[in-house]
Amino acid sequence: MSEQFIRVYQNRNIKDIEEHLLAYGDTSGSCAKCNALDLKLALTKCPKCGTYFKFVSFRNIKVHLPKVQKLKSDRPDVEIVDFDDFKRMSGERKAREFLK
Repeated sequence: MSEQFIRVYQNRNIKDIEEHLLAYGDTSGSCAKCNALDLKLALTKCPKCGTYFKFVSFRNIKVHLPKVQKLKSDRPDVEIVDFDDFKRMSGERKAREFLK
């Protein structure tokens, strides 16, 4: 029986994800907490703010599926977050805080 990746929905605190997320693009990533740029996927901490990356999100998951497999084998503790879900929920949270 071979294992494959499948999305599983879980309740998470969006603020916690925002503070510990490495958002990965085509060739490099950025820290969601301090917006540091040009970060490598292998990093466990942000070199600018020191936050530990507990979550990783890929802007285009289909292109990076081999990287996801390697990341999960190297760092089984990291959780993969859907980028579109993260952006939507993060935007909603910021809008609610702005309208308070």
